Amino acid sequence: MILPDEPVFYHCTSKVRGREMLLTNGEKRRLHELMRRVSAFSGVEVKTYCLMDNHFHMVVKVPLKREVGEAELVARMRHLYGDAGTESRLAAWALWEKKGQAHKIVAAKAALRKRFFNLSDFFKTMKERFAKDFNRRNDVAGVFWSERFRSVVLAPENGILTTVGAYAELNPVRAGVIGKAVQYDWSGFGAASRGDPLALEGIRDLIEPVPKKNKRLDINTAFAEYGEIIVQKVPEFGIRVGTGTKKSVYTHSTERPNIPHYIAGVALGSLKFIAKASLILLAKTLTIQELAYRRYDYAGGEYYSATRTMRNR
Repeated sequence: MILPDEPVFYHCTSKVRGREMLLTNGEKRRLHELMRRVSAFSGVEVKTYCLMDNHFHMVVKVPLKREVGEAELVARMRHLYGDAGTESRLAAWALWEKKGQAHKIVAAKAALRKRFFNLSDFFKTMKERFAKDFNRRNDVAGVFWSERFRSVVLAPENGILTTVGAYAELNPVRAGVIGKAVQYDWSGFGAASRGDPLALEGIRDLIEPVPKKNKRLDINTAFAEYGEIIVQKVPEFGIRVGTGTKKSVYTHSTERPNIPHYIAGVALGSLKFIAKASLILLAKTLTIQELAYRRYDYAGGEYYSATRTMRNR
């Protein structure tokens, strides 16, 4: 779901085929590097993330679309295609120019610009490139991911963004992989603790989604505040419910139910935000009978979740 005329935050997830434990540490490193490259190309900003053995979580922000000039276009191409790939494309464009085929250059540039600030293209590019590279390196064929990707629209509110961020960061704690979220190598919180500037900046944006005009929150203060929130959320999100082994799929405990609205809902936020999001949904594909709403509490107040129901129109 896309909200017009404003930047939008999303909680996005995707699983490996059959939930196989294919994302080893080496594969996580490759996925992380690719995630950053595609983010720099597309303009979709990854605020925090958690890469697990058989799935990933990402909290991202999609800025408003804007005009991208020629110099920025080439700079973005270098992030995705590298210097050699970009120079090859520029050489092809120069050849088209000599042959009087300027219309082909215009079309190629328009196709690239269409991919900027686009959530679907961000995940399509990242997941397809990763899957092709994995298959080539391992001499296998077939799909790598079990699904396209799931996304939940998040209200640009501190309590919502940090709660969903903590839910993602505490995945390895829940699975019994590590004891503390900060110890995990493949998460935004873990990367920020090691001084990763992009991870630190992303966490500050979760704490302060609407920056003040004259003064931004100190980045170290934001990291400390986020760490305190994660610790507070351990009783809610960090209880071990999985085996934590790499040989089997995590088996969830019946003593603590899963929390589906964080990964399978439509939108999370205040009642005002949900009402706005619902109006957009109703104008597109859903009827009021196909939406269900629930109220939840968190430390800073209350929030609502909108989910699709199984009813027919």
